[in-house]
Amino acid sequence: MSEEIFLLVCIAMVLLTLLTGMFVYLIIKKAVEISQEKEINNYKDQVQQTIYDYLYREQNSRLLVPDSAIKFIAIERLLTEYSTVIDGAGKLRISSLADEIFQKRYESILKQKNWSRRMNVLYKVDGFKMSSLSEVLKEKLINQDVSKEEKLIIFRCIANNQDHELSHLFQSVPNLFSVLEYRSILNRVEEELFTNLVGDYLHFPERLKLAIIDMIGIQKKLEFVIFLESQLEDERFEIRIRSMKAIGEVGFLSDSDGIESFAKSDRWEERLMAAKVIGKTRALNGLQILETLIKDSSWMVRAEAAKSFLSYNDGLERLYDIRFTSDDPFARDMASEWIERGIEDGYSY
Repeated sequence: MSEEIFLLVCIAMVLLTLLTGMFVYLIIKKAVEISQEKEINNYKDQVQQTIYDYLYREQNSRLLVPDSAIKFIAIERLLTEYSTVIDGAGKLRISSLADEIFQKRYESILKQKNWSRRMNVLYKVDGFKMSSLSEVLKEKLINQDVSKEEKLIIFRCIANNQDHELSHLFQSVPNLFSVLEYRSILNRVEEELFTNLVGDYLHFPERLKLAIIDMIGIQKKLEFVIFLESQLEDERFEIRIRSMKAIGEVGFLSDSDGIESFAKSDRWEERLMAAKVIGKTRALNGLQILETLIKDSSWMVRAEAAKSFLSYNDGLERLYDIRFTSDDPFARDMASEWIERGIEDGYSY
């Protein structure tokens, strides 16, 4: 019995020693972190005016060349803060300074095995719009061990730099991303590079094609309407429907005849989109098509058609005609409903 008690006491002593050791370790670690944070903040205060002078008065200083980890972190935080509020030439100077002082440090971290550290650096490269690491990043894109998340940020960095290799890289790297992720890359691309990407459209995976179509609509790129219209004949439903949606968002249709085939589609989604696009573009032969669509078997198509009548100057008058003369009771009901809505919204004829 006494041996068992002795054993329990030994175990308790060992556990107590371990817990005490861990407690002391955590206290020391916290004290070191507090001390480092204090040093970082002190250096931020010391160099803040220097960075302001660099960004707004184009004055260089040796204080902008950090020689310790503390100074690196302090300057990095200050530039991050400025990059969220500054634009134009100041933003370019942030990129230039980041390229000059962070390149070697970031390149070293990108070679490490710690995934979270690599991701953190990639976000910094993206945020500062650094171009000095461009070749390093492109090599990582073809590395099988690099994660999808890393490759997405790398593509964003390359897009930031308006790098004309982007199209080639899209074709070289397997189809990794969702449409939304591709859009986050394309959203950084400027006009010249975007035009090149549209030129290489046929060589891209379908999700990237959908993202290009979406971006034309979101950014209302009027110059690509003819390209969108050419996609209306694609055999894939998703390409056709997204192209129609993009045309509606741009608000212009160069060839209104193409809308008729959509209005006669077997799929209600395409008929619905035809009614919506007619309303947004005021297509030349739109009213005639709407008079057919307001009799559609789908309630949603009928409602969208009636709503689109109101985009025309004589649309309300045409709805009255349908209300009193149509042989379709559902069309008459829908016309009556949208006449009331139109009057409430201030339409008149």
